[in-house]
Amino acid sequence: MARRPREVCRYKGGAAPNCVVVDAMLGWLARWLRIIGIDTAYGDAPDEELARTSCLLVTRDRALFERRRGPALLLLTEDHVEWLSALIHLLNVKPFVESRCPKCNTVLREAPCSDAEALVGHKIYSNRCWICPNCGSVYWEGSHWRGLRTTVKEALQRDVRCEKTF
Repeated sequence: MARRPREVCRYKGGAAPNCVVVDAMLGWLARWLRIIGIDTAYGDAPDEELARTSCLLVTRDRALFERRRGPALLLLTEDHVEWLSALIHLLNVKPFVESRCPKCNTVLREAPCSDAEALVGHKIYSNRCWICPNCGSVYWEGSHWRGLRTTVKEALQRDVRCEKTF
């Protein structure tokens, strides 16, 4: 008898919109989604407000998922790479094409690293730098960025798809 694969996530609500809102328990995921280029809202909004958003709601809260009338993704495992894989495939995203600021969600502007160095006040040992035109935060391809790229590459290889419920 074939073993049924474990369920990673559940999706409901028809076509996924091009924006995401994550509940308060998934703040790190919001930052990662922004960096790979997904328009992602995050905050301490009450569940009732989250249940009404027009964006795709991403949650681990089963009750919130059940109350939600619009598009929603319920994450069922502890595997963060599977979460990223499911979201990248569901939203049909090409990671890192249009990275967003992990702090404020604004699309980042690539800039000469000399400009970034002037803003942070020290040498940046990277060939690529970005500046947020909204909050002024500076980013470069350091070890964190490389780690995220490695994780996203693994997520793309896993090709996780969610069970659809309607």
